[in-house]
Amino acid sequence: ETADKKGLEMAIAGSPGWSVTGGPWVEPKDAMKKYVWTETRVSGGKAFSGKLAQAAVSTGNFQNVGLPKVGMLGDAIPVLPTYYQDALTVAYRLPQNDRLFTDLNPKLSSSGGDFKLQELSDGDLDKSVYLPPMAVGEDMWIQYEFATPQTIKAFTIVGANHLPLEDFNGGATNRSLKVSDDGINFREVAPVSGSIVAQNTVAFQPTTARFFRIAFKTLPPSVSPFAAMFGAGGGEPKPEGVNVAEFVLHNTDRIDQFEDKAGFSPWKEGSNLPAKANSDAIPTEDVIDLSANLKADGTLDWNVPTGNWVVIRLGYSLTGRQNHPASPEATGLEVDKLDKEAVRKYINTYLDMYKDATGGLMGTKGLTHMILDSYEAGHMNWTKTFPEEFAKRRGYELKLWIPVLTGRIVKSLEASEQFLWDFRKTI
Repeated sequence: ETADKKGLEMAIAGSPGWSVTGGPWVEPKDAMKKYVWTETRVSGGKAFSGKLAQAAVSTGNFQNVGLPKVGMLGDAIPVLPTYYQDALTVAYRLPQNDRLFTDLNPKLSSSGGDFKLQELSDGDLDKSVYLPPMAVGEDMWIQYEFATPQTIKAFTIVGANHLPLEDFNGGATNRSLKVSDDGINFREVAPVSGSIVAQNTVAFQPTTARFFRIAFKTLPPSVSPFAAMFGAGGGEPKPEGVNVAEFVLHNTDRIDQFEDKAGFSPWKEGSNLPAKANSDAIPTEDVIDLSANLKADGTLDWNVPTGNWVVIRLGYSLTGRQNHPASPEATGLEVDKLDKEAVRKYINTYLDMYKDATGGLMGTKGLTHMILDSYEAGHMNWTKTFPEEFAKRRGYELKLWIPVLTGRIVKSLEASEQFLWDFRKTI
C-alpha cells in the first residue's frame, strides 16, 4: 500500500534468501537432478538373468559422492532427502582388446597412506584414503607397476574430498600422470584439468610403460579467502595432502573430460577436437536398448549375443542444491529448472503465499516484480522427460549414445563429441 501511494514498485526475491528458486515446499521429485549409472559386465553367447546394481541414490553432485557435512562457515549441513528413478538400460559390446587393468595384477605402491588395489578400482567414489603431503614442491603419488610394459590410453582419477575453498572456482592444478620404464626416471604424460567435478577422466596418446604414477605436487600452505574473511582456522597453515578414492587405467580409448562435457560442471566450448585415433570406437549396431527388459526390481533377462558386453543401468538422483542463504524454516531444495510443471508449481506456491500475506495486492498494484539476483544453484543434467526433449530438439534418439555419457566412444570420436555438444545444448 505504501509503495502504491508513493509511486514505487515492490519486488521480492525469486526465493527465500538470495539465490535462487527453491524452498521447503519443493518435493524431492521436483528438485534438481543429475544422471547416475552402474555398469555390469556380462559374457555373450548365453542367457543372462540377474539383478543389475542400482545406481547411487546419494544426493550430491556426481554418482555416489555425497555433499559436504559442514558448510563454508563451519555450520552443519542438514541431511537432505534422496530420490532415484531408472531412466534407460543400454548394453554395448566391448572392443575386443578391452581389458580391465586389474586383471594384469599391477603392484601398488605410494608415497604414503594405506591404499589397496581393489578399493582404488571398485567404483565407490565416496570412500577415499588420505595421501599425506610431502615437502612443498615434491610429489605425493600412487603408482602401478606391471610385470611387462602395458599400453594405456586414458585414466580416471577420483578425489572424494571436496576441494579446498581457495580452489572452488578453478579446481586443483597440481595433478598429472607420469610414466617410467625403470621406476626411477619419470616423464609427464598428461596433466589433469582444473575441473571441479569429483571425477576426472583424461585421454592421451597411447603410451607404453611399466610404471604409471598419478602425482600431486605438494603446494605451499594457504588460507582460504573465507577463513581469512571470518577469522577461522587459527594457527600456522600447513601443506595439505589429498584424499583419493579411485585411480583407474584404461587400455581402450575414452572421451577426454567427458564428465565436464556432459554438464556436470561449467564447460568452456572450443572449436578443436583432440587429435586422437579412435580405433576403439563402439559401432552403433553394437549398442542395444534393453530398457523394456528391465523389471521393476532391477532384474534383467537377456539372451546375450556373442562377445563381451557392458550393461549400463542409467538413472537419476538429486544434486541437493538448496536456496541460500535463508533462514532454516525457509530453506529447501532448488526446483528442477528443466521441468516446466515443477517450476510452475514452485512459482505458484511461492506467489500464493504473498497473495495471502498481501490480501491480494499482486500484479498491477502492490507486489509487481520478482527478482533473480544471481544464479547460484549449480549444474544439473537430467530431468524425467530428458530423452523425449532431446529427440524433439535434436532430431534423433539419445539411446544409442548413452555409453558416451560414461566416457566411451561410439561410432567415432567426432560423432561422440557432437553428441555431447547436442547434450549440453539440450540442457
